[in-house]
Formats: sequence, structure tokens, C-alpha cells
Amino acid sequence: MSLSGNQERTEMEKKRLVWKVEGLLEEDTKVGRGGPVDPTKLVVELAPMEIRTFVIDFNHQALFDA
Repeated sequence: MSLSGNQERTEMEKKRLVWKVEGLLEEDTKVGRGGPVDPTKLVVELAPMEIRTFVIDFNHQALFDA
């Protein structure tokens, strides 16, 4: 689901923008996932389409009637 909730993720990824950056080597742009992390050196960058969106139904009356 997209951030606005109106487009499926697979459709978004098909249209994903590929950034062209001068002066960077391909190995500089690789994303590392799933290894041990040193919390003193941790940097988190949120890129477009990496923010999660949840669609929920909430009934506040049921919460307060309990």
C-alpha cells in the first residue's frame, strides 16, 4: 500500500525513480541489510517508498463502552 493508501506496493515499485548520481561507485550505493549493528554508528535514512502505511478500522465507542 502506498503512503496515501491508494496504490499497491508492487505497482509503486514498477514506477520507482532511479536516481543518477555523479561521482559515486556502484559499491557505495549498495544497501546492507540483516547484520549486527553498532548502535553508536547507526544512521537511519528513510527514502521514498520505505515508509510503511497501515489501514485500520477503529471503533472508539467499543473502546469506551467496555
